Amino acid sequence: ICMRSDRKQEEKKQNGKKIFTNVLAILYSLSILVFLVLVFLVNVLPTLYFVILVLVLALASFPILKSLLSRPRKTRSGREGREARDPKKNKNKTAASVFAIILILITSVGSYYMGSTLDFFGKISGGDQTHYFYAVVKADSSYEDVKDIEGQTVGIMSNGDDVYTEAQDKLKKQVDVSFEEMGSFDDLANDLMNNETEVIFLNSSYYDMAIEEVESFTADNTRIIADIDVTVEQETSSKAVNVTEDPFNVYVSGIDTTGSIGNTSRSDVNMIMTVNPKTKTILLTSIPRDYYVNLAGKGAMDKLTHSGLYGIDETTSTVENLLGIDINYYIKVNFTTVIKLVDTLGGITVNSDYNFSAAGMDGVTYNFVAGENQLNGQAALAFSRERYSFSSGDNQRVKNQQAVITGIIKKCTSSTSILTNYTGILNSVEDNIQTNMTQREITSLVKMQLSDMSGWTIKQCSLTGSGLMTPVYSIPNYSVYVMQPDQSSIDEAKAQIESVMNEQ
Repeated sequence: ICMRSDRKQEEKKQNGKKIFTNVLAILYSLSILVFLVLVFLVNVLPTLYFVILVLVLALASFPILKSLLSRPRKTRSGREGREARDPKKNKNKTAASVFAIILILITSVGSYYMGSTLDFFGKISGGDQTHYFYAVVKADSSYEDVKDIEGQTVGIMSNGDDVYTEAQDKLKKQVDVSFEEMGSFDDLANDLMNNETEVIFLNSSYYDMAIEEVESFTADNTRIIADIDVTVEQETSSKAVNVTEDPFNVYVSGIDTTGSIGNTSRSDVNMIMTVNPKTKTILLTSIPRDYYVNLAGKGAMDKLTHSGLYGIDETTSTVENLLGIDINYYIKVNFTTVIKLVDTLGGITVNSDYNFSAAGMDGVTYNFVAGENQLNGQAALAFSRERYSFSSGDNQRVKNQQAVITGIIKKCTSSTSILTNYTGILNSVEDNIQTNMTQREITSLVKMQLSDMSGWTIKQCSLTGSGLMTPVYSIPNYSVYVMQPDQSSIDEAKAQIESVMNEQ
């Protein structure tokens, strides 16, 4: 009876181990399969590397699965009829189980990275455009809430577009008001401060511009009692090329907002990246935000920064006309992009040409020295935005912006930063960057780089100009500062872009 009981316990033990190894084999197979499928979908590995990866996993998997799924061999030992497992076979199965668990962990981490990459590509490609509008009253107004303006007349800008009309309709659904056109945004600001109207309704970017341009209109003496957002599908198209074979231009637009990258706002950073994949050359051409240009879609003169109010296509078309080039793609970033990315990287090193101080958006004043500076996200943003500390104004600011970009590139190419912060980097910028490059185009560039790992030559160029006070399309009632383009710098930029594009 005792022997029969021992045998049953042994059989039960062996059945439990068999179930464990079978389940482990299934989990292992699924883990390997999911990992390879995600690597294939992300499509950043060169074909040779992917084939090698498949072969290595196949060669490793064959003995592991064979051992996990094999039936235990039994030998006679001791008394007649007593069975025991082959010790060598048992040891092999234990080793296979350990290796299977290790590879499950490795491929699971790899799948997480690949999944994060796919999610990142999905979020940055295209995207909707969100327009924000404010109902604004004076700070001492008796109107505390949007319901308080029931039956009132609200001042609006003249010559509004369909989005502005939709925003007005959404406001009317909240409260019954009528609208009266009162001119440009600065007319609205002045009318409010002069008590000629009690409520105005305008785009959030125009509200910010009124604070900057209209002396009596400030954040302290005004109040926002309602905010309306209108989201529209962004219809942009690229002038696609084979990015691994043909040279192309990417427009980098840095909008002056925090939060969602979908916000429409002024384009404070304006840079062209001319990329020649054959010669591994990148030319960064910066254009001052206040450059006095002819808006392509409006046929009127304005600051380049204001082109962002009318969408990224307006900005790219305006620059195309200015330089006589094609902009194949765009990348759109904002203040939050810089702050989050730099902080996720653990800070960056930038070289400054001067000693100067600049106020950050966090209320801190940052001091920079000529030479190397270690910067966190807020400091990097302050460094790249400051212009009043320099006699050359915007001309120096674009150089500082290039210094920040250089610092980010250097930190990103550090293997330690990439390996330890990979998912953090993706998560930090996925909601704060937009591009019309497709996933296939982006991954083609990554795959090309992984194929040879050769370095890139980075060149820099900046357009320059001189100060001028004049009314502009978006601010017709005031003379504002603009930068009159220096034609020789434009000609030089054209020549450098053409040179990089034509390199063989």
